[in-house]
Amino acid sequence: MGDMTKKALGRGLKALFQDEGFVSVSKDEAEEPAPVGSIGSLSIEKINANPFQPRKEFDETALEELKNSILENGVIQPVTVCRDGDGYQLISGERRLRAVTLAGFKFIPAYVIEAHDDSTKLELALIENIQREDLNAIEIALALKSLTTKCNLTQEEIAQKVGKNRSTVSNFLRLLKLPLQIQDSIRSREISSGHARALVNLPGEQQQLKVWKQILANQLSVRQTEALVSRMFKEQSKPLQTTASSERSSYLVELEATLRNNLATKVRIVEKKGGKGEIHIQYFSNDDLDRLLEIMRHE
Repeated sequence: MGDMTKKALGRGLKALFQDEGFVSVSKDEAEEPAPVGSIGSLSIEKINANPFQPRKEFDETALEELKNSILENGVIQPVTVCRDGDGYQLISGERRLRAVTLAGFKFIPAYVIEAHDDSTKLELALIENIQREDLNAIEIALALKSLTTKCNLTQEEIAQKVGKNRSTVSNFLRLLKLPLQIQDSIRSREISSGHARALVNLPGEQQQLKVWKQILANQLSVRQTEALVSRMFKEQSKPLQTTASSERSSYLVELEATLRNNLATKVRIVEKKGGKGEIHIQYFSNDDLDRLLEIMRHE
């Protein structure tokens, strides 16, 4: 252990974090304003909310847990702010700011950055929040969309700024084309972003909603969903079968169509003499077979 660390430990946790470039703030701290490019202890009352916050929902249980942690250990990770008149505007860290307020603190550690205009503030706020891993896919998609519409950035520029591939940015933006029911399902993490990427490949809203309902009803995995979507594409690419054959009744043709729709797979009814016959149901993987069996059990 170096001399600097020993001295810092002797002066307490706050001193250790100051020497390492961080500030730990406890409930009894005083305000320590900081110049641009440094970390200080700022009054919560002087920090204005972030108008560009992509997160729309805050889990109350998670906030309570964070508040308890702060009461036990203090605040170590600083929020990010920029100067805003006589006070500051929050760039990132609204969840921490809310938890600190709940804990009854008057001050919070903050890293002060420079932002001269609203466009720069918006860009910084969105980029800071997009890089956080706890946003859901729709929140990220909406933030990315704001970068294109409000900051006039191309998808290539956004990808570079947020450290993602251009295809990743494009895939997130495509999620906003899904029906609102499915978007809400993504927000609540009822389905994953993997499910959503499979759904967005389907050409129409009706098909997207149909597969989404099957995901929920049968608890399909992402792999099962991808297989189901792939199979639907294969079915659509095949020429429609005619019903002109005199050897098959219109009833059997309609029954085949009903079974295909309900099971989302290829079904063939083979009629034999004496009123007997066979029903052929195709599956394309073990997971697909499990899906079909689960549907039949429910039926």
